[in-house]
Amino acid sequence: MRLIKRAVHIDFHTMPDIPDFGANFDAKQFARTLKEARVEYINAFAKCNIGFAYYATDIGVMHPHLHFDMFGQIVEECGKLDIGVTAYFNVGLDHEMARKHREWTVVNKNGQIIYGDRTANFFRNMCFNSGYRDYVLGMIREVAERYPVEGFFLDCMVVNPCYGNECLESMRDLGMNPLDDADVLAFAKETLLDFSRDVKKIVGPDKFLYLNGLPPADTEGLRTHIEIECLPSGWSYDFFPAQVAYARNLGQQTFYMTGRFNVNWGDFGGLKSKASLLNDCWDALSNGVPTSIGDHMHPRDGLDPAVYRVIGDIYRELERLEPWTDHARTAADIGILTWAGGKIGDAHNGAVRMLGELHYTYDIIDESHDLTKYKVIILPDNVRITPVLGPKLKAYIAAGGGVISSGHSGLNVEGTSFALDEWNMAYDGEDPWNSSYYRMLEHTNGAVPDMLSGIYKQGILLQTETGATSVADYYQPYFNRKWDGFHGTFYTPPERHAGRPAVARSGRIFQFCFRVFASYIEYAPNVHKYTVAYCLQQLLPEPTVKSEGIPTTARVTVTTKEHMNMIHIKLTHPEPRGKYNVIEDRQTLSDAFILIRDGGDVEAVYSAPERLPLAYERQNGYIRVAMPKIDGYAMIVVERKRELTSSAKPI
Repeated sequence: MRLIKRAVHIDFHTMPDIPDFGANFDAKQFARTLKEARVEYINAFAKCNIGFAYYATDIGVMHPHLHFDMFGQIVEECGKLDIGVTAYFNVGLDHEMARKHREWTVVNKNGQIIYGDRTANFFRNMCFNSGYRDYVLGMIREVAERYPVEGFFLDCMVVNPCYGNECLESMRDLGMNPLDDADVLAFAKETLLDFSRDVKKIVGPDKFLYLNGLPPADTEGLRTHIEIECLPSGWSYDFFPAQVAYARNLGQQTFYMTGRFNVNWGDFGGLKSKASLLNDCWDALSNGVPTSIGDHMHPRDGLDPAVYRVIGDIYRELERLEPWTDHARTAADIGILTWAGGKIGDAHNGAVRMLGELHYTYDIIDESHDLTKYKVIILPDNVRITPVLGPKLKAYIAAGGGVISSGHSGLNVEGTSFALDEWNMAYDGEDPWNSSYYRMLEHTNGAVPDMLSGIYKQGILLQTETGATSVADYYQPYFNRKWDGFHGTFYTPPERHAGRPAVARSGRIFQFCFRVFASYIEYAPNVHKYTVAYCLQQLLPEPTVKSEGIPTTARVTVTTKEHMNMIHIKLTHPEPRGKYNVIEDRQTLSDAFILIRDGGDVEAVYSAPERLPLAYERQNGYIRVAMPKIDGYAMIVVERKRELTSSAKPI
């Protein structure tokens, strides 16, 4: 299978009342436009969410005003130019079949098949425990047999609990309880996964398959790669960094599907600025993955030349960087543990944002991964110690690894005590206060002010035992914020030290009593960030990379390939404008320095893709490189001696 890069996802959903459908469409020009924009791979529409096919189907319903095989022509002309094509099928939505076969739709708990905003997409959903299953499997088989596509992209693979009679009868036959919502959801999930297994049999092992909407934990053995769909305007700019930090460790090629839209999918008149789209692509490269850009084709006129001029400009820039980015891997000092199945929540987003602002390198991992790759492990807010994780974490600590744990993290699965003796701390129950404070006891060079700082998301009450010390003390308020019958007690100043720590240390373990990472993603208190930074400085005094003069709004990452380390510095960042975060300008920076661990094997340092040599000096185990003027983004390459370097050698 080819490396998917410089891709385009063509979102194409067409209402029936467009009489001049395809009137100006030219498949040869379609393919030429993509080629001129340096596009190598596309997700192209075979069946849309309205339910129409764009090929000559014998099973489905072709768009009523389409009179030629549009999809077939696209596959043929793209193949001539070596542009890979995956067939897009929306399987979770099919409004034509939904209106013609009400018995094929999901019935919600209120007995409705139509609900919500009827001008949007998800006001009715398809049930895979109905005749729809064989119908859509037949269409997928039809395309697989007729067209030389490289794979299939199935969209809207969302688990929707169905309370229709057929589903409830099937549940009862399996011994499940139709009155138990958890059982209804579990049945719907297994039905969708069973459908996915049938798709895999049709597609086979040698073609791409992606099931968009199902989490990675549910698609092991089914998917061939991972596409992280994220339009920052709808998903936020905090979504992709955490998702990719986990997905890139699952052993399959991964890429970032962003979009050219100003608002959301289907925004025909929306085109983000070039700087905004470049920001997303730089985010991808900085995290070791390539990019796909989402578009929406006009049903009469085809691809918009203005859109592809922008995409072409961007993809030509990215193509020049490919000698350093193709098959590159990320370097990470810190492993952030997630919950079973790779579920990522606010605490993980907060940890990623915090570490990104502090310019640390990190991965998100689960308990099945190798902890020994990392110098520090973070357990954000509610990572309990399972029977699988416990022995691995115990061995990791014994070997000198560092741990930062917060909130309910570190407790046993039952939540009754800390799981490992190495903590040397006692769990004293849930924190009863909702407006508490802490005072840092350690020196932080002014990063954490010498005052009582607010705790915004409480967790547990913590106490040290022999072998542990307090890093920050816990202070309780006079009273909780509440209504007391006379006043709403909004103003809750601190009353006294509660005789317990807010942050405690045992050897190379730091435990926060409060949910510091979820607090950061919601409130962004810089005092929380710099308290975590203090802990990291104790555990990780010599990180892979350091920065001087680079602002917290920038991101600094490291990728590796063969005998090279690539340092990525991305300056562009979103600015709130009205309801949306917008990127319009390419920020510039001069007089900055990057430091990367030396190792004694450095042969050359230069900026890519120009290969402009950069002067550097050796300093306390690092090489210190003066940055050239950075315009939005820079890649600095450190080449090491080949005979001293292996793919497994740490930086």
